[in-house]
Amino acid sequence: MNDNKNARQPREALINVIHSPTRLAILAILNRVQHVAFSDLRESLELTAAELSRQIAILEKEGLVDVAKLRVKRVAATHVRISNDGRERFADYLTQLQAVVGRQIQS
Repeated sequence: MNDNKNARQPREALINVIHSPTRLAILAILNRVQHVAFSDLRESLELTAAELSRQIAILEKEGLVDVAKLRVKRVAATHVRISNDGRERFADYLTQLQAVVGRQIQS
């Protein structure tokens, strides 16, 4: 183990709002696409509309996603996309997660 008690643990850099399994899955999907319909995201993640709405609201409040109400063939549809800041923070989160899981135990 490292005797330096002042050294910051990699886990301390993980962003709690992203660390939730559901929000992590949402951001992972959004990171691969330009935007996605709410209904498609709900189906993909096998979540209820209420639960997905709750998780999206948390991510939106943190500035990680943008939500837009669009008209597609005269039908209202909600679309979600990862924000520019969200994309950067998600990449940073993945880097820190890799530091946590890739860390070797030192004797």
